[in-house]
Amino acid sequence: MTDVRSAATPGWVPLVTTVTLVQAVLALMTRTLPLLGMPLTEASGMPPEAVGQLSSATSFGSMLFFLWGPALLSFLPSLRQLQLGCALASVALVFCATGRWEGMLLAAFVIGLGYGPSTPAGSDLLMKVTPRHRRATIFSIKQAGVPLGGLAAGLLLPAIVVATDSLTATLVTAALLALGSALALGLMKGPVDVAPPLRAPITLGGLLTAPVRLIALLLRSPQLRLITAAGFCLGIAQGIVMGYFPVFLSDHAGWSLAAAGAGFALLQGLGVAGRVMMGWLSDRIGDTAKALSMLCFLSAGTMMLLATIGPGSPAPWVFALAALAGITVVSWNGVFLTGLAEAAPEGRVGEITAAGTFVLFSGYVICPLLIQGVIAATDGYAAGLILSGLAPGLAGLALTIGARRRRR
Repeated sequence: MTDVRSAATPGWVPLVTTVTLVQAVLALMTRTLPLLGMPLTEASGMPPEAVGQLSSATSFGSMLFFLWGPALLSFLPSLRQLQLGCALASVALVFCATGRWEGMLLAAFVIGLGYGPSTPAGSDLLMKVTPRHRRATIFSIKQAGVPLGGLAAGLLLPAIVVATDSLTATLVTAALLALGSALALGLMKGPVDVAPPLRAPITLGGLLTAPVRLIALLLRSPQLRLITAAGFCLGIAQGIVMGYFPVFLSDHAGWSLAAAGAGFALLQGLGVAGRVMMGWLSDRIGDTAKALSMLCFLSAGTMMLLATIGPGSPAPWVFALAALAGITVVSWNGVFLTGLAEAAPEGRVGEITAAGTFVLFSGYVICPLLIQGVIAATDGYAAGLILSGLAPGLAGLALTIGARRRRR
């Protein structure tokens, strides 16, 4: 792989900007249904905590893409994979028009499929042009598109609901943003629009064994195994915060939809700065595993603090914790992807990042469903938040022990 060291590489800045904005739009789509969880669950006759099912369905759709998407779409340039993802996510919200919970689950699942290309395709594009000494920073800038999309969702979508008193208008707005992005990507041409050479013809047998081959790639490397396990544990806490925070503020703390959206927007906004900051810090540290270990401990501590929020909590305290969660719980994804990309075999960055993200998203699928049970059993959110914080704490210990063993 060519080691590009000049920030003046042709197409470097526009490509990073494009990939980041696409990441933001797709992230907005994944946040739309959880953010509108209260009115959606009310409209379909479901309890508020059922919003976790929407988060799980979205993550499950992405997981299926990570397993088979890279193989199935290997003939497409990475840029076209991103375009396809935006178009698919846009169409998904049509399924919400029925007002039935089954349609909303289907919409969430299809949005997850559309979000899928953002990680392998985006990582492949960035790895080709990013200077080696700035990779964690640039990958974190790209991943900052996720909280940026969440910030936009938190500010825009509740405001549309209040202004129009229409869920349909809000869902159509989100769909048009994704469709417009797909059309804009269609205008991009040049070197980034070149299809990769096929290593082998796509066959049914190859598709069926693709998941096995992806996971095998991860298991071959101790470093990849450790980074992937840490990402899974960090993802448990992040998945709960992303899936439940707006409903948590409305249902548990008694906030209005607009106020909960503002708290979620603050969390996402600080997540943008947090991801860039943590990527820069990881580059300064020069050790991805050490940076991830620090982020694990910060994430665990923040989840414990979030459990202190209750109906009588002062708004400044809640907003302060939302900001802290943005900086800690939301900030590690770029560092995680950098670690995967750097440890990947030559020419396998897209596959490795897809495989690692598949493991990460398995936590996004399973944990919201488990935490829904905890919330129902305890009649509150505190126990679920505390349990979710234990996982990154344990991962931080494992990374620290692993680093000490490598130094011996």
